[in-house]
Amino acid sequence: MQTKKFIICGNASAKGISDDPKNDTRLRLSGVQGEGNITLRIEDIHSKMFSSVPAKFHDLLEIATYVYSADQVILRGADDVDNFGDGWRRDLHFVVPVRNPDFWNSAEMKNALTSTLGFLSDDNYEFTFVKLAQDHSIQDYLEFNDAQAIYGKPEQVVMFSGGLDSLAGALDEVLSQQRRVVLVTHKATPKLNTRHKTLRDLLAQKAGDNAPHQISVRVHKKKPMNREYTQRSRSFLFVSIGATIAKMLGLSSVRFYENGVISLNLPVCAQVVGGRATRTTHPKVMKGFQDIMTLVAEAPFTVENPYIWKTKAEVVEQIVKVGCADLIKHSMTCTHTWEMTNQHTHCGLCSQCIDRRFAVIAAKADQYDPIDHYKADVFTQSRNKDDDKIMSASYLERANQVGALENVGQFLAKYAEVNRVLRFLGGSTAQAAQRVFDLYKRHAGEVNAASDEMVRRHATAIRERTMPGDALLRTVHESASVISVPAVSSKEKQPDNFFRKRGGGWEARFNRGNRINIIDVDKGAEYINLLLAHPNREASVYEIVCGYALGIAEQASSGLEHDDIEEGFQVTTGAPLSDAGVVIDAKAVAQYQARYKLLCTEKAEAEADGDHQRIEEIEDELAQIFGAISGGTAKGGKLRKAGDKRKNVRDAFRNAVGRAIKKIAQYDKPLAEHLKESIKHGNEVVYRPGTPIVWDVRPIVNE
Repeated sequence: MQTKKFIICGNASAKGISDDPKNDTRLRLSGVQGEGNITLRIEDIHSKMFSSVPAKFHDLLEIATYVYSADQVILRGADDVDNFGDGWRRDLHFVVPVRNPDFWNSAEMKNALTSTLGFLSDDNYEFTFVKLAQDHSIQDYLEFNDAQAIYGKPEQVVMFSGGLDSLAGALDEVLSQQRRVVLVTHKATPKLNTRHKTLRDLLAQKAGDNAPHQISVRVHKKKPMNREYTQRSRSFLFVSIGATIAKMLGLSSVRFYENGVISLNLPVCAQVVGGRATRTTHPKVMKGFQDIMTLVAEAPFTVENPYIWKTKAEVVEQIVKVGCADLIKHSMTCTHTWEMTNQHTHCGLCSQCIDRRFAVIAAKADQYDPIDHYKADVFTQSRNKDDDKIMSASYLERANQVGALENVGQFLAKYAEVNRVLRFLGGSTAQAAQRVFDLYKRHAGEVNAASDEMVRRHATAIRERTMPGDALLRTVHESASVISVPAVSSKEKQPDNFFRKRGGGWEARFNRGNRINIIDVDKGAEYINLLLAHPNREASVYEIVCGYALGIAEQASSGLEHDDIEEGFQVTTGAPLSDAGVVIDAKAVAQYQARYKLLCTEKAEAEADGDHQRIEEIEDELAQIFGAISGGTAKGGKLRKAGDKRKNVRDAFRNAVGRAIKKIAQYDKPLAEHLKESIKHGNEVVYRPGTPIVWDVRPIVNE
């Protein structure tokens, strides 16, 4: 069971909030009234860059610093980063003094913070914002340095970690695009200072008169406070500082550069699910960051990742293409920074090291990534921990599995996690799904090609068995290896039959068969979902179609009891008006909705009275409403007659369901045949199976 942890920030009081103040965590920023145990420094700000920023950005910096610091102070319920369970997720309640508590306590802002941070770090967040007692200048956090030359007004703020991806992005900006940029680097550990400086100097040499200005960020905590090393919330601090600097420069965007395979966060195995896998640039997180910054800036603000559709190998190829392959060895990818030494900058065991080595080999650039920089050779050395063995074997297994898939439907069926990201990628769900599939197919091809190349190079050691039995290449060569494991393991017991919404698409299973994923048929899937929820219950096709078009989910359920809706059986949300093919002003929509609800009530009364003439009149009017919102016109632009419109409504329903069933047939013919035989069309539609079937139709939410 989770125990709520209260984090009291600044000089805020926990009175009336926390029941046990002596066990609360107190965080204070230096420069704020009282003795500070946290220091925030934004270094190398050029005096020409500085300008005042709104107080909300000052608050944002402090909130982000407190969140990041608490992330390190409060331990998870696991012994180390490689073990997690019920105690992994923490319940964190922050009490933070701010300059504008009404703004920060607004439902919109709190929801943006808690949902974004919750997904980012896999914790539960709650915030109470109180009035700051004594204000102070944002300059308390700034260290000015005019030693760096400024070549013109910066055009873009880029978040720069010093890894391969951010290095490629920086080179892309200053060399390929010839843009003037500011690079913002977080100094997470002093171990990286020298390497960051080396990269900064090399970048400046390559860029010449277009050298980027570099700003460093440092958060120092008193030594006893560094307890937890997962630090999943670090990117929130990172983006908050980047957005504040952008605001100083009069800009309205920041950029992260991260390859899509890392960003999309499809786990290679159970060892990297949840908050343990990086979500720094996951599209859902990026959208959350963008929403938060837009609210703080009170104007549109963009947080983007231009490399979302690139693989790691393609990132490496970009570095080589601009003539900077010699910088690769100076970049830092390893997540185990606490193990870093001057000789070994990478551990060779973590998922990031594995991905890096495969990428540089696939890009034919491994000569620029010295193997002696790795504590363990990714391919040829033994792995002592079971988790390390599983990680590497699963990485290979996923590449084999994805490489064998023939189409996007198979991909979505195998990796249901993809569904939760599709709605954050822009464009239609079908287009996004295809692009994700193409990305992972390219990545799988690169991994397999790199594996083949390394097996070729070490064929003798593999044949003679002089290479350790649990080395990665032995795993590749010996398919019966005991450490070969499926890419994703799941203990979740699935219902025998389900047809439900999941993320940006739909998933289904019939008669204990394989799970399938369905995309690009939302309206038809909505209709089927509703009918399966209530077998043998006839429903008016006019009420369903018109209700969905108006976005009235409850009424679209055609008289379903409210308890059913609360239980999740009526799970649809209605089609957005933009899908209806016409733009209608809000007043007209409200009028249509009100009339629709009244007609549904009158229709129920007419059915109870057996008044068939009145039922037909109501259906005519519902058809007219649907025609008005769907832009239905006859030849020459005239409105179709009511009779025609009633047929249009029936046809619209039948066609939408038919398209969905046709799509389902591509992946599950028995389910498609069952739906085709069991859904009866007409003025009243019904799902009437020959044998009773229990369907789970509730949506999968909060993933």
